[in-house]
Amino acid sequence: MKIEKSSIKSWIAVMDSVKHDAKNVGLSRSIRRIAALPKRRRIKINLNELCSRTKTSESVIVPGKVLSAGVLDKKFDISAIEYSDAALKKLKDAGCRIVPVEEMIKKEGVRLLI
Repeated sequence: MKIEKSSIKSWIAVMDSVKHDAKNVGLSRSIRRIAALPKRRRIKINLNELCSRTKTSESVIVPGKVLSAGVLDKKFDISAIEYSDAALKKLKDAGCRIVPVEEMIKKEGVRLLI
């Protein structure tokens, strides 16, 4: 699933609006900085690495692209700028919840995977 530039701009706008919320200022700053990078320099993470770096029922933000290599055996909430079609299908089949960044940034205990 490809995300257009306007969606990346909306991610950055969400991060700017969170600046006033003291508990998520550091997280939003980091996400904004990484999301503003050119596409070729953004993070790319495969499902096998994602699975090994997350715990069941955890909430994670990937400020880049999620790729489909690997198998998932955990359920978690995820928000990313971009997903490959195969990765999106595998995430949904595994029972993971795809959450908009606007909702994810308001949660507590969210981890940033970089």
